[in-house]
Amino acid sequence: MLRRCHLLLGGSRPPKSLPSCSSPSPRWHSLKHLLSIRAALSHAAADPCSLTLHFLRNSCGLSEAAATKTAARVHLRSTKKAHAVLALFRGLGLAGSDIARVVAAAPDLLNYRADVTLAPKIDFFRGDVGLSDADIRRIILLDPYRVLCYSLASRLRPNYLLLKELLGTDQNVLAAVKQSSELIHGNVQSELFPKVKILREYGATDDVIIKLLTKHPRSLKHRYGGSLFNDTFAAMKELGVSPSHGIFPHAFGVLARMYPSGWKRKMDNYLSLGWTEEQVKQAFVRHPYCISVSADKVRLIWQFFADKLGWSPEYVSASPMLISLSYEKRILPRYRVLDILVSKGHIRSIRIAHLILGEKKFVEKYVTNYLETIPQVLEAYRAGTDSAVTAK
Repeated sequence: MLRRCHLLLGGSRPPKSLPSCSSPSPRWHSLKHLLSIRAALSHAAADPCSLTLHFLRNSCGLSEAAATKTAARVHLRSTKKAHAVLALFRGLGLAGSDIARVVAAAPDLLNYRADVTLAPKIDFFRGDVGLSDADIRRIILLDPYRVLCYSLASRLRPNYLLLKELLGTDQNVLAAVKQSSELIHGNVQSELFPKVKILREYGATDDVIIKLLTKHPRSLKHRYGGSLFNDTFAAMKELGVSPSHGIFPHAFGVLARMYPSGWKRKMDNYLSLGWTEEQVKQAFVRHPYCISVSADKVRLIWQFFADKLGWSPEYVSASPMLISLSYEKRILPRYRVLDILVSKGHIRSIRIAHLILGEKKFVEKYVTNYLETIPQVLEAYRAGTDSAVTAK
């Protein structure tokens, strides 16, 4: 058999060692692999769908099912533009899974010219708006199509100029866009400005509107719908929150995140703990975020105040920021320290002022000040915090 193989190769004498004819050489495997790749590429060029599927799977990282579904929405006749788009994404810091997510959401991007259409938008977000690359990645992943496919000339830049006129400074525009990228790609003229006009006619000052847009811009965006904006606006009137008061934008923002049913559930939770409806409303007007605290946390904190400290709803509703404090890291550690000081006769009772006092002042006045005479206050305070307070 060796001789037969040798003759086929055109030799006169068999070599000392020769692979079997049934086991092709590594060179043959390489040639076969190259020919198969050429055949696949040739077939892909003739079949855009095949080329698209291959690119979506192997270059974009989509699964077989996702690639098949996405290929129905885009066709690549060449991968030149698509490779440039992916290079731009990688340069921005998007990871493989992020790229797959963006491509699946907006596959048409693969046919865009990266240098002409996409790069100028990235430069706009960086230079004009002032977003960091991390911010840009975040807003792209939130809504790839609107952020990258909407026109820079007719939508993104005009929105930026309208926002700057409304908010006054680049810093305010940046703060608002970071809170809601819809402000930069939505229809600001028709969705936002009419609501701003309503608020101004009601008496909201420029400062209040700026605060509302930089802290709670989604409360004025279209995703909530006009009816919810109207419901929130009506509720603010009923609660008697002054449109010129600094608390107005915070109260409006919190209410806008709730449907009426959400407000009712929060109200019912407080009522079940012995509060009156009027006390809940007054607490909300003083500190709106007390109504957004989870029902479980409200019950936990309130039961502690009522059982351990003997505080009444009337007393706590006058300082509702207490409800927003951390039970484990703020309320409990301070209670342990203050309870020791009460037992030793250094303070008469625990009051609200003790819990809302700034951290540095509290440590100085009630921990460090008593370390020498009552060293256990340090251990009591450390038990519930990560404080770096040390004994002198």
